This record gives sequence, C-alpha cells and structure tokens, in this order.
Amino acid sequence: MNQDIAIIGMACMFPGAPNLAAFWQNIVSKVDAITDPPPDAWDSDIFYDPSSQENDRVYCKKGGYLGPLAYFNPLEHGVMPRAAEGGEPDQWLALQVARDALADAGYPDGPKERHRTAVILGKGTYINRGNLTMVQHSLMVDQTLQVLKTIHPELTEEELQLIRRDLKRNLPPFNAETAGAMVPNIVAGRIANRLDLMGPSYTVDAACASSLVAADIAVRDLRNREYDLALVGGVQVTTPIPILTLFCQLKALSFGEQIRPFDKDADGTILSEGLGMAVLKRREDAERDGDRIYAVIKGMGVASDGRAMSVLAPRVDGEELALRRAYEQTGISPRTIGLIEAHGTATIVGDATEVEALTRVFGGRDGNMPWCALGTVKSMIGHTMPAAGIAGLIKAALALHHKVLPPTLNVDQPNPRLELEKSPFYINTEPRPWIHGSTETPRRAGVNTFGFGGINAHVILEEYPLPDETSVQSHQLHWDTEVCILQGESRADLIRQGERLQCFLQATHNIPLKDLAYTLNIQFPIPNLQSPTRLAIVASSLQDLAQKLDRALERLDDPACRKIKMRDGVYFFEEPLGRGGKLAFLFPGEGSQ
Repeated sequence: MNQDIAIIGMACMFPGAPNLAAFWQNIVSKVDAITDPPPDAWDSDIFYDPSSQENDRVYCKKGGYLGPLAYFNPLEHGVMPRAAEGGEPDQWLALQVARDALADAGYPDGPKERHRTAVILGKGTYINRGNLTMVQHSLMVDQTLQVLKTIHPELTEEELQLIRRDLKRNLPPFNAETAGAMVPNIVAGRIANRLDLMGPSYTVDAACASSLVAADIAVRDLRNREYDLALVGGVQVTTPIPILTLFCQLKALSFGEQIRPFDKDADGTILSEGLGMAVLKRREDAERDGDRIYAVIKGMGVASDGRAMSVLAPRVDGEELALRRAYEQTGISPRTIGLIEAHGTATIVGDATEVEALTRVFGGRDGNMPWCALGTVKSMIGHTMPAAGIAGLIKAALALHHKVLPPTLNVDQPNPRLELEKSPFYINTEPRPWIHGSTETPRRAGVNTFGFGGINAHVILEEYPLPDETSVQSHQLHWDTEVCILQGESRADLIRQGERLQCFLQATHNIPLKDLAYTLNIQFPIPNLQSPTRLAIVASSLQDLAQKLDRALERLDDPACRKIKMRDGVYFFEEPLGRGGKLAFLFPGEGSQ
C-alpha cells in the first residue's frame, strides 16, 4: 500500500498575494488579480489590434503580475547586492519563498534533516530577464552597431566603441558577480547553498505540469526513503514580451483580455507570474515529530499523450491515463472526491478535453444532482505555467485544511460543449463550507495539470484528521463584518457594559476588529436564559462599531424602548425571542430561489 506523504509547510507569492495567508484570503474573497502591466514595464507600441495584419505583436497585455510584490532584500539572505542586479529574479524570490516554506513547516533555522532534504522545482526554460541581459550585452549591442555602421559609414571604429560602451552602460550589469544569477537551473542549487540543504537539488521542465511532476518525483523518493524531507514547487517570476508573442502566435491568449475557465465565452488564457513551494514529509515521520499537517498526498499519476493530432494539442486519452493511474495505484474511488482543482486554462479545446477526461474516469451523473465541485485558481491569478500545479496544490490543500469549497471567477454560463449536465461536476462560484456527511471517507480533492508537449499529471489529496475540529487557527480569514455581543444581568448592567466598551474604543484604534469580537463573544458562548439581556452589533470596523454603539446606548436610555432592530445591524429585545421554547431554523430563499 502506498505510504501517505504529509504537506507540513507551504509558502507562495502570486499576483495580489505576497504570502500564503494573503493568497488564501484572496481566494475566499473572490479577488481578481488580473491587471494591466505595472507602470513602465513595457513600451506601449508593442500592442496591436488582433485584426491587424501584423503577427509579431502582443494583443493581450493583461496578466497576473507580481509588480511591487517582487521585492527581495539580498542582505537578509547573505547575498551581495551587486550579485542580484541584472539576473533572473526567479532565483532570489525562490530563495525567499523556500525559507518561508521551511519556517511555515516549523524549521525557521533550517531542518535538522539537512543532509537528507531535497529541493526539486518546476522551472521553465523560457527566456527570462537574465537571458535577455546576456542577449542584450552580446547580440543586440552588436546588431545595433552593425545597423549604425550601415546607416552612418562615416563613423570611426573609435566612435563605434564609445557607442558600444554607452549602450552597455545603460543595460543591467553583466560580469563575473552577476553571471551566476543568469543561469536558470541554478535556482534550486542556490536554495540548497544558502539554506545548507544537502539532498538532491535540481529543476524540472515539464511545461505547465512542471511543479506537479516535481512533486511526483519527491513523493516517490520519500516513499523509497531516498531522503526524509523535500521542498517542491514551481517558479515563474517574469513574463517578458517574447513569451507573450509566442503565446499570441499560438492563438492561446484571450482576445477579450479576460480568463473565463469553462465559460461559454472563454476565448483563451491569461499568462501570469508567481511561485509557490510545499514541504513534504512521510506522514508517519510528521506525526512522530508533532508537525502541523495541512493535507496528505495519497497518490499521483503521470502520463504523456503519445501520438496526438499535434505536439501542442491536448489528447483526452493521455489526460485520462494520468487520472486512471492515480486512482488505480491508490485504490481510491473517484466517487470520493469532492473537489477538482482543474488545469482550466480557458482555451476552448483545453477545457473540453479536460472535462471529457475527468468524466470518463469519474463516470456520469447519478440522479439529478452533481456531487463534485470543479474550479481553477487561474480564474483569479492567471496561468503561471511551471508554477500552475503548485498554485493549484496549495489552494486544494488549504481548502481541505479549512474545510471550505473555494470559488471560481468569471463563469457566467458554463460552456454547453462541456456537457456538465451529464457529468458529476458543477462549477463552484461562491466560497462555501465543505459539508461532508460521509463517515466512511474523509474529504478528498484532486489537482490537474497538463503541459505543452503532452505531459499530464494528477495528484490526490486528503484532509488530515484533527483531534479538535475547532483547532484550525493558521491563516485566519478576515470577513467584511463581525458580530459583537454585550450581555448584562439587567438593562442597567447592559448599559454599563456598553459604556465600558465606549471608553475602550475611544482609547484604542489599532486592534483588529475580529480580535475584539472574539474577546467580547467568548465570555458567554452559551446563552444564559436566566439573565438574557443582550445587545448585538454587526460592525465592519472599530469606527463603525463605535458609531452604532453610541446610537444603541441612546435608545437604551429611554425606558420606553423595548426593542432595537436596525437594518444596519443593531439588535436588542427586552423580552428575548424563544425563551422556554424550541428553536427552529427556516431558510425560505429569496425571489427566484
């Protein structure tokens, strides 16, 4: 039987999310992080109308950009500032995220298993800022001089050399100090070097499936006891113009500049930047060491398309094979999966192929109701290519950890070509509690990635049972409003409690509203029916709470006031509802519901 692999630490940096907590908060808050390029990122004349006859320009400028989030302080990591200039930003941000992932796993000073810790990262070989620096210093400068020499034959060799030096002076530095940061495959080795990790360290390029293929390698080697800890993930920090022109040539980008996975109006993907990592450990070792476990990896399946219509076109048979390998090798029934984090690139052929492969493996719909949520984080952050798999894995692991079904954006009407009404899948568009009535199987999720060249990968995740369901404290969410409750032995006592809170709010301005609400409400988790004088206020901020409290106390000072029921969230009843009776909940819906 396959041995479970525990996810004990995670860290990431994706559009709009500088860290893991912000990433999850953005997901449940339905934040769309697709934007125009950061200011001065590109020249404005590189874009063109798709109807133009030119085919070497970019028609989709929107994307998931890190922008100012891509900040790195080299001195914090023992890196000389000059060495970080002009190189690939992937290397530096990957080092930062690797450190954060290990700290999240309980290793702020590095793991004790240093000699048996692997670093395996999905990393594309696409052109990057470091590559461009080398090209500019050599080929582009030489070509520019050749053009100048042709246009101005009167220029002397001395003048041309002055121009050469001036051109290079305006480029990022390229010398012995910076050269190492321009070699793409050093990204894993640099992490091992700076964090003193002595297990295997290398990169994997399996296109968009890179990070899940990296995880597959780590899972297999952990089970074989090749090492004891693995840092896995994917990196795609910059999206330079050549990458966008390549995807435009392939007609893969959205003409409407909006990514709409599984929607009838989907017309292409949106490229994105980001990176994420997870710390993996054998479950038995994690339990022995008392590690916090987000979720466990039950198994993985990897397959290629073989001879498809095109090396770039997805093939249903290949995607189906990867799925079947995952479920057959683990003995897990697809019927026990409650969430599929899909590849979901929003390309017409890609989405249809993925849903068909999933339906072949999961089977048709039983009865009238679907039972498995289908979605993709790409609807929020775009397609991070080699980091796409780790973005989906982190999202699914957090969904299991928090027992929340996450939403997918921009699906107004599912594409009828997908025939979802015949499948067990439904598009989940709102964050919902993950209600799970089965006592036989825990919550489970599957994560898909499919890469150019026909490589397919699927991972099965399972929730980790907690001794206390209320003990999930990490990465707490921030809601739009909080309920604050005051209780007194009498009406006069309730007013005194309100006045104390008034004084506190006047003297305090920098505490989180959720912390104050928790402190107030935890005093009486069970209603005291013998002294039930209570005031409840729904507030969006400390200032909002203070204003509503002032109005409530004014009303309470009037003895004739027997009830307060304000539409903006203030409630008080002189005679509490339901005293001595039974409690019933009614959910009538609203309008067409």
